[in-house]
Amino acid sequence: MFTLDDVKEKSPLFLVELYLQTQGDPSATVSWFDIGETLGLDREASTRTAENLFGTGLAEIKTLSGGMGITGDGVAEAQQLGASITTKGDPGLVLGNTPVLNEAACQAVERIVLDLKSQLGEKRLDFDSLAELMADLKSIDAQMSSPNSKTAIIRECFRSIMGVLQKTGHTDSLIPIKTMLGD
Repeated sequence: MFTLDDVKEKSPLFLVELYLQTQGDPSATVSWFDIGETLGLDREASTRTAENLFGTGLAEIKTLSGGMGITGDGVAEAQQLGASITTKGDPGLVLGNTPVLNEAACQAVERIVLDLKSQLGEKRLDFDSLAELMADLKSIDAQMSSPNSKTAIIRECFRSIMGVLQKTGHTDSLIPIKTMLGD
């Protein structure tokens, strides 16, 4: 059973996915079922989460068959949550498949790591989760000090960090990481 807490937890991720699928264009229409499927939600959960966004004014109904669009407020909120639109030719914002990070990707990784570090005190993690998160952040720092930061190592560290954050319920910090990984 999908509860109100589930809706509140998934709404930011749903909004970011809506932003990405519409490319931030309020005139675009996408299916809320497709967005939900991307996030692993069933049709009922997708509908309830979309309805929550309609109620907050971040999205609007476009068609009665499941079409929705993002509003101007939704665009602003998604960007505040860390979402950014990337083009196929801009590998700086999403980790690509190159063996080594380019300069723009390095800057994006450093920005995400800095944000995570600044939020650590607020998260009140248990010792094991904090230790795992710190080890991953130190691994990223070590790679970033290399003149050739390895994309695969950074990617796996971010995946590990996502696992810790999901396990501990700190899903608000996942959005920039998911964007970086292209998930």
